[in-house]
Amino acid sequence: MVKRLSGLLVLILLYTYSYSQTLEEAKVLYLKGEYDKALPALKLAASKNKKEAFSLLGELYFIQYRFKESEEAYDKYLVFLKKEKQTAEIEAFEKLRDRSKTAARMLAYTEDIQIIDSVIVNKKNFLEKYNLLSEESGTVFELNGLSAYENQLQDKRYYAKLNNKEKYRLYNQTKLMNNWSDETALNLPVDTLGNDNYPFVLSDGVTLYYASTGMGSIGGYDLFVTRYNSESETYYKPEQLGMPFNSPYNDYMLAIDEYNEVGYFATDRFQPEGKVVIYTFIPNNEKTTIETENENYRIERAKITSIKQSQKKEKDYKSKLLQIKADLLKNKETIAREFEFVVSDHIVYYKLDDFKSPAAKQSFIQYQNVLKQLITLNNQLEEKRKVYTEASPAKKSNMTDSILADEKKSEDLTNQCNNLAVKTRNTEIKYIKNIQ
Repeated sequence: MVKRLSGLLVLILLYTYSYSQTLEEAKVLYLKGEYDKALPALKLAASKNKKEAFSLLGELYFIQYRFKESEEAYDKYLVFLKKEKQTAEIEAFEKLRDRSKTAARMLAYTEDIQIIDSVIVNKKNFLEKYNLLSEESGTVFELNGLSAYENQLQDKRYYAKLNNKEKYRLYNQTKLMNNWSDETALNLPVDTLGNDNYPFVLSDGVTLYYASTGMGSIGGYDLFVTRYNSESETYYKPEQLGMPFNSPYNDYMLAIDEYNEVGYFATDRFQPEGKVVIYTFIPNNEKTTIETENENYRIERAKITSIKQSQKKEKDYKSKLLQIKADLLKNKETIAREFEFVVSDHIVYYKLDDFKSPAAKQSFIQYQNVLKQLITLNNQLEEKRKVYTEASPAKKSNMTDSILADEKKSEDLTNQCNNLAVKTRNTEIKYIKNIQ
Protein backbone atom coordinates (compact mmCIF):
# COMPACT_ATOMS: atom_id res chain seq x y z
CA MET A 1 0.00 0.00 0.00
CA VAL A 2 2.87 2.32 0.88
CA LYS A 3 4.56 1.57 -2.43
CA ARG A 4 1.33 2.30 -4.35
CA LEU A 5 0.96 5.67 -2.57
CA SER A 6 4.59 6.55 -3.26
CA GLY A 7 4.10 5.75 -6.95
CA LEU A 8 0.95 7.92 -7.11
CA LEU A 9 2.79 10.78 -5.39
CA VAL A 10 5.57 10.59 -7.98
CA LEU A 11 3.01 10.73 -10.80
CA ILE A 12 1.35 13.77 -9.21
CA LEU A 13 4.68 15.53 -8.81
CA LEU A 14 5.67 14.76 -12.40
CA TYR A 15 2.33 15.96 -13.70
CA THR A 16 2.49 19.11 -11.58
CA TYR A 17 6.01 19.88 -12.84
CA SER A 18 5.02 19.29 -16.46
CA TYR A 19 1.90 21.41 -16.06
CA SER A 20 3.86 24.16 -14.34
CA GLN A 21 6.32 24.25 -17.21
CA THR A 22 3.44 24.47 -19.71
CA LEU A 23 1.98 27.51 -17.94
CA GLU A 24 5.36 29.22 -17.75
CA GLU A 25 5.92 28.62 -21.46
CA ALA A 26 2.45 30.02 -22.18
CA LYS A 27 3.28 33.15 -20.20
CA VAL A 28 6.49 33.64 -22.15
CA LEU A 29 4.67 33.24 -25.47
CA TYR A 30 1.95 35.61 -24.29
CA LEU A 31 4.49 38.29 -23.34
CA LYS A 32 6.17 37.90 -26.74
CA GLY A 33 2.83 38.52 -28.43
CA GLU A 34 2.66 35.00 -29.87
CA TYR A 35 -0.95 34.65 -28.82
CA ASP A 36 -1.97 31.78 -31.09
CA LYS A 37 0.83 29.65 -29.63
CA ALA A 38 0.07 30.69 -26.05
CA LEU A 39 -3.67 29.99 -26.27
CA PRO A 40 -3.60 26.13 -26.27
CA ALA A 41 -1.33 26.02 -23.23
CA LEU A 42 -3.45 28.56 -21.36
CA LYS A 43 -6.64 26.65 -22.17
CA LEU A 44 -5.01 23.48 -20.89
CA ALA A 45 -4.00 25.24 -17.68
CA ALA A 46 -7.52 26.62 -17.29
CA SER A 47 -8.98 23.13 -17.77
CA LYS A 48 -6.96 22.11 -14.71
CA ASN A 49 -8.41 25.08 -12.79
CA LYS A 50 -5.13 26.97 -12.53
CA LYS A 51 -5.96 30.44 -11.23
CA GLU A 52 -3.44 32.52 -13.20
CA ALA A 53 -4.51 30.99 -16.51
CA PHE A 54 -7.94 32.67 -16.28
CA SER A 55 -6.52 36.19 -15.91
CA LEU A 56 -4.22 35.67 -18.90
CA LEU A 57 -7.05 34.15 -20.95
CA GLY A 58 -9.25 37.13 -20.11
CA GLU A 59 -6.71 39.53 -21.61
CA LEU A 60 -5.80 37.27 -24.53
CA TYR A 61 -9.42 36.76 -25.58
CA PHE A 62 -9.99 40.51 -25.22
CA ILE A 63 -7.27 41.55 -27.67
CA GLN A 64 -8.50 38.85 -30.06
CA TYR A 65 -12.00 40.44 -30.03
CA ARG A 66 -13.45 37.31 -28.33
CA PHE A 67 -15.09 39.51 -25.75
CA LYS A 68 -17.71 37.13 -24.35
CA GLU A 69 -15.04 34.49 -23.71
CA SER A 70 -12.91 37.21 -22.12
CA GLU A 71 -15.77 38.14 -19.79
CA GLU A 72 -16.25 34.46 -18.81
CA ALA A 73 -12.53 34.02 -18.09
CA TYR A 74 -12.47 37.10 -15.87
CA ASP A 75 -15.57 35.85 -14.03
CA LYS A 76 -13.79 32.59 -13.25
CA TYR A 77 -10.70 34.46 -12.07
CA LEU A 78 -12.87 36.62 -9.81
CA VAL A 79 -14.17 33.47 -8.11
CA PHE A 80 -10.62 32.76 -6.92
CA LEU A 81 -10.08 36.36 -5.82
CA LYS A 82 -13.30 36.45 -3.83
CA LYS A 83 -12.43 33.20 -2.04
CA GLU A 84 -9.05 34.72 -1.15
CA LYS A 85 -10.73 38.04 -0.23
CA GLN A 86 -8.32 40.00 -2.45
CA THR A 87 -10.31 43.25 -2.24
CA ALA A 88 -8.02 45.50 -4.29
CA GLU A 89 -7.62 42.93 -7.07
CA ILE A 90 -11.35 42.20 -7.11
CA GLU A 91 -12.14 45.83 -7.94
CA ALA A 92 -9.49 45.96 -10.67
CA PHE A 93 -10.62 42.74 -12.36
CA GLU A 94 -14.29 43.66 -12.08
CA LYS A 95 -13.42 46.71 -14.19
CA LEU A 96 -11.69 44.47 -16.72
CA ARG A 97 -14.70 42.14 -16.77
CA ASP A 98 -17.02 45.12 -17.33
CA ARG A 99 -14.73 46.38 -20.09
CA SER A 100 -15.12 43.03 -21.88
CA LYS A 101 -18.90 43.24 -21.45
CA THR A 102 -18.94 46.75 -22.98
CA ALA A 103 -16.76 45.60 -25.89
CA ALA A 104 -19.05 42.62 -26.53
CA ARG A 105 -22.04 44.99 -26.87
CA MET A 106 -20.03 47.21 -29.23
CA LEU A 107 -19.05 44.24 -31.37
CA ALA A 108 -22.68 43.12 -31.71
CA TYR A 109 -23.55 46.53 -33.19
CA THR A 110 -20.47 47.07 -35.38
CA GLU A 111 -21.26 49.83 -37.87
CA ASP A 112 -21.24 49.08 -41.58
CA ILE A 113 -18.97 51.84 -42.89
CA GLN A 114 -17.09 52.01 -46.18
CA ILE A 115 -13.36 52.43 -45.57
CA ILE A 116 -11.78 53.66 -48.78
CA ASP A 117 -8.13 54.25 -47.92
CA SER A 118 -5.47 53.81 -45.24
CA VAL A 119 -1.96 55.08 -44.63
CA ILE A 120 0.57 54.14 -41.92
CA VAL A 121 2.48 57.10 -40.48
CA ASN A 122 4.67 58.05 -37.53
CA LYS A 123 2.60 58.71 -34.44
CA LYS A 124 4.60 61.77 -33.37
CA ASN A 125 3.56 63.80 -36.43
CA PHE A 126 0.42 62.03 -37.64
CA LEU A 127 -1.68 65.21 -37.37
CA GLU A 128 0.11 66.56 -40.44
CA LYS A 129 -1.70 63.94 -42.53
CA TYR A 130 -5.03 65.65 -41.82
CA ASN A 131 -4.06 68.32 -44.35
CA LEU A 132 -6.45 66.62 -46.80
CA LEU A 133 -9.37 68.31 -45.04
CA SER A 134 -11.20 70.85 -47.18
CA GLU A 135 -11.00 74.53 -46.28
CA GLU A 136 -14.66 74.40 -45.18
CA SER A 137 -13.78 71.77 -42.55
CA GLY A 138 -11.28 73.91 -40.68
CA THR A 139 -7.75 72.92 -39.71
CA VAL A 140 -6.24 70.21 -37.51
CA PHE A 141 -2.78 71.13 -36.23
CA GLU A 142 -0.36 70.85 -33.33
CA LEU A 143 -0.41 73.50 -30.59
CA ASN A 144 2.20 73.37 -27.83
CA GLY A 145 2.89 69.76 -28.67
CA LEU A 146 -0.78 68.72 -28.44
CA SER A 147 -3.68 68.46 -30.88
CA ALA A 148 -5.80 71.47 -31.79
CA TYR A 149 -8.63 72.36 -34.18
CA GLU A 150 -9.47 75.75 -35.72
CA ASN A 151 -12.68 76.49 -37.63
CA GLN A 152 -12.89 77.79 -41.19
CA LEU A 153 -13.33 81.42 -40.09
CA GLN A 154 -10.24 81.08 -37.89
CA ASP A 155 -12.05 82.76 -35.02
CA LYS A 156 -12.61 79.69 -32.83
CA ARG A 157 -10.18 77.03 -31.73
CA TYR A 158 -10.30 73.96 -29.50
CA TYR A 159 -7.30 72.21 -27.99
CA ALA A 160 -6.04 69.93 -25.23
CA LYS A 161 -3.74 70.90 -22.36
CA LEU A 162 -2.81 69.70 -18.89
CA ASN A 163 -4.97 70.99 -16.04
CA ASN A 164 -3.89 71.45 -12.43
CA LYS A 165 -4.63 67.77 -11.76
CA GLU A 166 -2.15 66.76 -14.46
CA LYS A 167 -4.89 65.44 -16.73
CA TYR A 168 -5.45 66.50 -20.34
CA ARG A 169 -8.64 68.50 -20.70
CA LEU A 170 -10.28 70.34 -23.61
CA TYR A 171 -10.34 74.13 -23.85
CA ASN A 172 -11.47 76.69 -26.40
CA GLN A 173 -10.79 80.31 -27.33
CA THR A 174 -12.49 82.91 -29.49
CA LYS A 175 -10.66 85.50 -31.57
CA LEU A 176 -11.81 89.06 -30.91
CA MET A 177 -10.35 91.47 -33.47
CA ASN A 178 -6.78 90.13 -33.70
CA ASN A 179 -6.49 88.75 -30.17
CA TRP A 180 -7.50 85.41 -28.69
CA SER A 181 -9.77 85.53 -25.65
CA ASP A 182 -8.92 83.90 -22.34
CA GLU A 183 -9.19 80.13 -22.61
CA THR A 184 -12.30 78.39 -21.31
CA ALA A 185 -12.49 74.76 -20.20
CA LEU A 186 -15.19 72.89 -22.11
CA ASN A 187 -18.10 72.27 -19.78
CA LEU A 188 -18.51 68.52 -20.21
CA PRO A 189 -21.10 66.99 -17.84
CA VAL A 190 -18.80 64.24 -16.52
CA ASP A 191 -15.37 64.06 -14.94
CA THR A 192 -13.77 61.33 -17.00
CA LEU A 193 -10.93 60.72 -14.51
CA GLY A 194 -8.88 60.06 -17.63
CA ASN A 195 -7.45 62.24 -20.39
CA ASP A 196 -9.49 64.13 -23.00
CA ASN A 197 -7.72 64.99 -26.24
CA TYR A 198 -7.90 65.30 -30.06
CA PRO A 199 -10.91 67.65 -30.53
CA PHE A 200 -12.70 68.21 -33.83
CA VAL A 201 -15.86 70.29 -34.38
CA LEU A 202 -18.26 70.00 -37.31
CA SER A 203 -19.19 73.07 -39.34
CA ASP A 204 -22.36 73.46 -37.26
CA GLY A 205 -20.12 74.64 -34.40
CA VAL A 206 -22.08 72.34 -32.08
CA THR A 207 -20.99 68.74 -32.69
CA LEU A 208 -17.72 67.85 -30.99
CA TYR A 209 -15.71 64.68 -31.58
CA TYR A 210 -12.80 63.88 -29.27
CA ALA A 211 -10.83 61.01 -27.72
CA SER A 212 -10.79 60.06 -24.04
CA THR A 213 -9.17 57.43 -21.83
CA GLY A 214 -12.08 57.68 -19.36
CA MET A 215 -15.85 57.10 -19.43
CA GLY A 216 -15.71 53.35 -20.04
CA SER A 217 -12.96 53.39 -22.65
CA ILE A 218 -12.25 49.86 -23.87
CA GLY A 219 -8.75 50.70 -25.12
CA GLY A 220 -6.42 53.50 -24.19
CA TYR A 221 -8.09 56.37 -26.05
CA ASP A 222 -11.63 55.80 -27.32
CA LEU A 223 -13.59 58.12 -29.61
CA PHE A 224 -16.62 60.03 -28.30
CA VAL A 225 -19.12 62.56 -29.63
CA THR A 226 -21.13 65.22 -27.83
CA ARG A 227 -23.09 68.36 -28.73
CA TYR A 228 -23.15 71.85 -27.31
CA ASN A 229 -26.33 73.11 -25.64
CA SER A 230 -26.34 76.89 -26.22
CA GLU A 231 -29.15 77.44 -23.72
CA SER A 232 -27.30 75.93 -20.75
CA GLU A 233 -23.84 76.64 -22.22
CA THR A 234 -22.85 73.05 -21.48
CA TYR A 235 -22.33 69.88 -23.49
CA TYR A 236 -24.66 66.90 -23.52
CA LYS A 237 -23.46 63.60 -22.07
CA PRO A 238 -20.82 62.23 -24.49
CA GLU A 239 -21.65 59.10 -26.48
CA GLN A 240 -18.99 56.46 -27.03
CA LEU A 241 -18.60 55.59 -30.71
CA GLY A 242 -18.90 51.92 -31.59
CA MET A 243 -16.75 49.62 -33.67
CA PRO A 244 -14.88 49.77 -35.97
CA PHE A 245 -14.01 53.31 -34.77
CA ASN A 246 -13.09 52.05 -31.30
CA SER A 247 -10.96 49.04 -30.42
CA PRO A 248 -8.96 47.48 -27.56
CA TYR A 249 -6.15 49.84 -28.63
CA ASN A 250 -5.76 53.64 -28.91
CA ASP A 251 -8.12 55.39 -31.32
CA TYR A 252 -7.65 59.10 -31.98
CA MET A 253 -8.62 62.20 -33.92
CA LEU A 254 -11.84 61.57 -35.79
CA ALA A 255 -12.45 64.35 -38.33
CA ILE A 256 -15.30 64.60 -40.81
CA ASP A 257 -14.99 66.58 -44.04
CA GLU A 258 -18.63 67.39 -44.81
CA TYR A 259 -17.74 69.15 -48.06
CA ASN A 260 -16.02 66.07 -49.55
CA GLU A 261 -18.27 63.61 -47.65
CA VAL A 262 -15.39 61.66 -46.13
CA GLY A 263 -14.01 61.16 -42.64
CA TYR A 264 -10.68 60.26 -41.09
CA PHE A 265 -9.60 58.58 -37.87
CA ALA A 266 -6.31 57.24 -36.53
CA THR A 267 -5.56 54.11 -34.51
CA ASP A 268 -2.52 52.19 -33.32
CA ARG A 269 -4.31 48.81 -33.47
CA PHE A 270 -1.99 46.07 -34.78
CA GLN A 271 0.71 48.64 -35.56
CA PRO A 272 4.42 48.63 -34.63
CA GLU A 273 5.56 50.84 -31.76
CA GLY A 274 5.48 54.52 -32.75
CA LYS A 275 3.18 54.03 -35.75
CA VAL A 276 -0.51 54.70 -36.37
CA VAL A 277 -2.76 54.00 -39.33
CA ILE A 278 -5.13 56.70 -40.59
CA TYR A 279 -8.30 55.40 -42.22
CA THR A 280 -10.40 57.33 -44.71
CA PHE A 281 -14.09 56.40 -44.62
CA ILE A 282 -17.47 57.51 -45.92
CA PRO A 283 -19.68 58.65 -43.01
CA ASN A 284 -23.20 57.24 -42.81
CA ASN A 285 -26.12 59.64 -42.63
CA GLU A 286 -27.75 57.09 -40.33
CA LYS A 287 -25.96 54.34 -38.43
CA THR A 288 -26.23 50.99 -40.19
CA THR A 289 -25.00 47.89 -38.37
CA ILE A 290 -23.49 44.79 -39.95
CA GLU A 291 -26.15 42.07 -40.16
CA THR A 292 -24.54 38.64 -40.22
CA GLU A 293 -24.66 35.29 -38.44
CA ASN A 294 -20.95 34.86 -39.06
CA GLU A 295 -19.22 36.05 -35.88
CA ASN A 296 -15.76 35.79 -37.43
CA TYR A 297 -16.83 38.09 -40.26
CA ARG A 298 -18.17 40.63 -37.76
CA ILE A 299 -14.87 40.48 -35.86
CA GLU A 300 -12.90 41.03 -39.07
CA ARG A 301 -14.99 44.09 -39.90
CA ALA A 302 -14.60 45.45 -36.37
CA LYS A 303 -10.84 44.90 -36.49
CA ILE A 304 -10.64 46.30 -40.05
CA THR A 305 -8.70 43.22 -41.13
CA SER A 306 -9.18 44.29 -44.76
CA ILE A 307 -10.58 47.59 -46.03
CA LYS A 308 -11.85 45.81 -49.15
CA GLN A 309 -14.35 43.89 -47.01
CA SER A 310 -16.09 47.18 -46.23
CA GLN A 311 -16.27 48.44 -49.81
CA LYS A 312 -19.13 48.13 -52.26
CA LYS A 313 -18.29 46.68 -55.67
CA GLU A 314 -20.17 49.30 -57.70
CA LYS A 315 -18.42 52.27 -56.05
CA ASP A 316 -15.46 54.10 -57.65
CA TYR A 317 -13.45 55.04 -54.56
CA LYS A 318 -10.24 55.75 -56.47
CA SER A 319 -11.81 58.61 -58.41
CA LYS A 320 -13.19 60.10 -55.20
CA LEU A 321 -9.77 60.06 -53.56
CA LEU A 322 -8.12 61.59 -56.62
CA GLN A 323 -10.76 64.34 -56.72
CA ILE A 324 -10.18 65.20 -53.04
CA LYS A 325 -6.44 65.54 -53.65
CA ALA A 326 -7.00 67.60 -56.81
CA ASP A 327 -9.36 69.99 -54.98
CA LEU A 328 -6.82 70.32 -52.18
CA LEU A 329 -4.00 71.26 -54.56
CA LYS A 330 -6.24 73.77 -56.31
CA ASN A 331 -7.28 75.29 -52.98
CA LYS A 332 -3.67 75.52 -51.78
CA GLU A 333 -2.66 77.24 -55.01
CA THR A 334 -5.46 79.79 -54.57
CA ILE A 335 -4.55 80.44 -50.94
CA ALA A 336 -0.87 80.81 -51.83
CA ARG A 337 -1.59 83.67 -54.25
CA GLU A 338 -1.90 86.64 -51.91
CA PHE A 339 -1.38 89.08 -54.79
CA GLU A 340 0.10 89.23 -58.29
CA PHE A 341 3.08 91.55 -58.79
CA VAL A 342 5.03 91.58 -62.06
CA VAL A 343 8.75 92.08 -61.39
CA SER A 344 9.90 91.51 -64.96
CA ASP A 345 8.81 89.81 -68.16
CA HIS A 346 9.88 86.47 -66.67
CA ILE A 347 9.26 86.94 -62.93
CA VAL A 348 5.89 87.22 -61.18
CA TYR A 349 5.47 87.18 -57.38
CA TYR A 350 2.39 85.98 -55.52
CA LYS A 351 3.38 86.32 -51.84
CA LEU A 352 5.79 88.33 -49.70
CA ASP A 353 8.14 85.40 -49.18
CA ASP A 354 8.82 85.38 -52.93
CA PHE A 355 10.96 88.52 -52.57
CA LYS A 356 14.70 87.85 -52.36
CA SER A 357 15.70 91.40 -51.42
CA PRO A 358 14.71 92.64 -47.93
CA ALA A 359 14.74 96.22 -49.22
CA ALA A 360 12.47 95.32 -52.14
CA LYS A 361 10.09 93.52 -49.76
CA GLN A 362 9.91 96.62 -47.53
CA SER A 363 9.33 98.84 -50.54
CA PHE A 364 6.53 96.54 -51.73
CA ILE A 365 4.85 96.71 -48.30
CA GLN A 366 4.84 100.51 -48.62
CA TYR A 367 3.42 100.13 -52.12
CA GLN A 368 0.60 97.91 -50.76
CA ASN A 369 -0.25 100.43 -48.02
CA VAL A 370 -0.44 103.34 -50.48
CA LEU A 371 -2.46 101.19 -52.89
CA LYS A 372 -5.00 100.43 -50.14
CA GLN A 373 -5.35 104.17 -49.43
CA LEU A 374 -5.81 104.85 -53.13
CA ILE A 375 -8.50 102.16 -53.52
CA THR A 376 -10.40 103.42 -50.47
CA LEU A 377 -10.18 107.04 -51.66
CA ASN A 378 -11.31 106.17 -55.20
CA ASN A 379 -14.32 104.27 -53.82
CA GLN A 380 -15.29 107.28 -51.70
CA LEU A 381 -14.74 109.58 -54.67
CA GLU A 382 -17.00 107.43 -56.84
CA GLU A 383 -19.80 107.67 -54.26
CA LYS A 384 -19.39 111.46 -54.07
CA ARG A 385 -19.64 111.72 -57.84
CA LYS A 386 -22.89 109.72 -57.84
CA VAL A 387 -24.36 112.02 -55.19
CA TYR A 388 -23.08 115.08 -57.09
CA THR A 389 -24.85 113.99 -60.28
CA GLU A 390 -28.28 113.97 -58.57
CA ALA A 391 -27.64 116.89 -56.20
CA SER A 392 -29.23 120.36 -56.33
CA PRO A 393 -27.14 123.28 -57.69
CA ALA A 394 -26.50 124.55 -54.18
CA LYS A 395 -25.31 121.15 -52.94
CA LYS A 396 -23.16 120.70 -56.04
CA SER A 397 -21.49 124.02 -55.26
CA ASN A 398 -20.72 122.81 -51.73
CA MET A 399 -19.33 119.48 -52.97
CA THR A 400 -17.10 120.82 -55.74
CA ASP A 401 -14.09 121.73 -53.60
CA SER A 402 -14.20 118.41 -51.74
CA ILE A 403 -14.31 116.41 -54.98
CA LEU A 404 -11.48 118.42 -56.53
CA ALA A 405 -9.36 117.90 -53.40
CA ASP A 406 -9.98 114.15 -53.47
CA GLU A 407 -9.12 114.01 -57.17
CA LYS A 408 -5.83 115.80 -56.49
CA LYS A 409 -5.09 113.43 -53.60
CA SER A 410 -5.94 110.45 -55.83
CA GLU A 411 -3.51 111.69 -58.46
CA ASP A 412 -0.75 112.05 -55.83
CA LEU A 413 -1.39 108.54 -54.45
CA THR A 414 -1.36 107.09 -57.97
CA ASN A 415 2.05 108.67 -58.60
CA GLN A 416 3.30 107.31 -55.27
CA CYS A 417 2.08 103.82 -56.20
CA ASN A 418 3.77 103.94 -59.60
CA ASN A 419 7.03 105.22 -58.13
CA LEU A 420 7.04 102.57 -55.37
CA ALA A 421 6.28 99.84 -57.91
CA VAL A 422 9.21 100.93 -60.09
CA LYS A 423 11.48 101.19 -57.04
CA THR A 424 10.45 97.69 -55.88
CA ARG A 425 11.09 96.14 -59.31
CA ASN A 426 14.46 97.82 -59.77
CA THR A 427 15.63 96.91 -56.26
CA GLU A 428 14.59 93.28 -56.63
CA ILE A 429 16.08 92.86 -60.13
CA LYS A 430 19.39 94.43 -59.04
CA TYR A 431 19.53 92.16 -55.98
CA ILE A 432 18.84 89.04 -58.06
CA LYS A 433 21.61 89.96 -60.53
CA ASN A 434 24.11 90.46 -57.68
CA ILE A 435 23.44 87.06 -56.10
CA GLN A 436 23.60 85.12 -59.37
